[in-house]
Amino acid sequence: MLHTAFGRFARADYKQAFAYYQQQRYDKAIQELKPDLDQNPDWEFGHRLAGLSYLGLKNYALAVSSLSRAVQLKSTTPSVYLGLGQAYFNMKRYDNALQSLSQGEAFVKSADDRYKLYFLRASAHYSLNHYSEAANDFSTALREKGGSSGDWILYSQLGISYFNLKKYDEAIQTLQKALALRPGQSATSEFLGKAYLKKGTAHLQAKQYDQAADALRKARDAAPKDGFVFYNLGEAYLFQKNYAEAERAYNQALELLPRSGEVFSRLGLVYEKQKKWDLSLSAYQKANELNSNQVLKDAIARVTEAKKQK
Repeated sequence: MLHTAFGRFARADYKQAFAYYQQQRYDKAIQELKPDLDQNPDWEFGHRLAGLSYLGLKNYALAVSSLSRAVQLKSTTPSVYLGLGQAYFNMKRYDNALQSLSQGEAFVKSADDRYKLYFLRASAHYSLNHYSEAANDFSTALREKGGSSGDWILYSQLGISYFNLKKYDEAIQTLQKALALRPGQSATSEFLGKAYLKKGTAHLQAKQYDQAADALRKARDAAPKDGFVFYNLGEAYLFQKNYAEAERAYNQALELLPRSGEVFSRLGLVYEKQKKWDLSLSAYQKANELNSNQVLKDAIARVTEAKKQK
């Protein structure tokens, strides 16, 4: 008697269908099953194996049809619900995927199957922007793997979920794990930079300038094309009175935000602090062209007078 992930074969005739499935010859498996399914429409195993074969062929609509029939026939086999959830997920029918996976949760026994279920369910929640539920299921999936996983997507989406939940320390820790598994992955790096930026701006607001500069340097390293990171790094250096580094950071911000009056204004100020009158006046004037206000007009007058007296 043959035992498999599909259960126990009732008749030896179906060994060939399963053999084709194991060989990934899914079309042959379906051909082997179809005549008997036509004669025995209540054959749960046949619908199960046909549905998983359709899934292997990426024919998700027929996979859903066959696996749903297996569910109607009271299947208690985890592969039915995992396969149905995957088919719905690949069709972007995330609510249906969640329903199928939750329906099958009681039948999932092995740690490997539980990992697959929670990872897939978390991914469906993530796709629906259900970040709290996604974080819970991703974390449960990790526990099933003993607290670690080799899948960078899990860590990346868990980290992004934490970011959207404003849990920035958890986001940073998790996104770093994702990047260790897939260095240079752009979306992961972008959100790691955003998480460090959030920490950096919080430190700025608390007037913790050393901590702000440290967090913002890490944001810069993770997201080197984010102009707001360089702008805020310039702020940290400015309040540290490190004008040379502030100047460098603001100029880098300007390369990425060339129409920002605020960056020109801060450049004008940092040039003024260093008594670089011509550069300061030019920066203030450009800022005023972009966003005229009395503060800038006063700065232009102040620097113009300073130039006369040098």
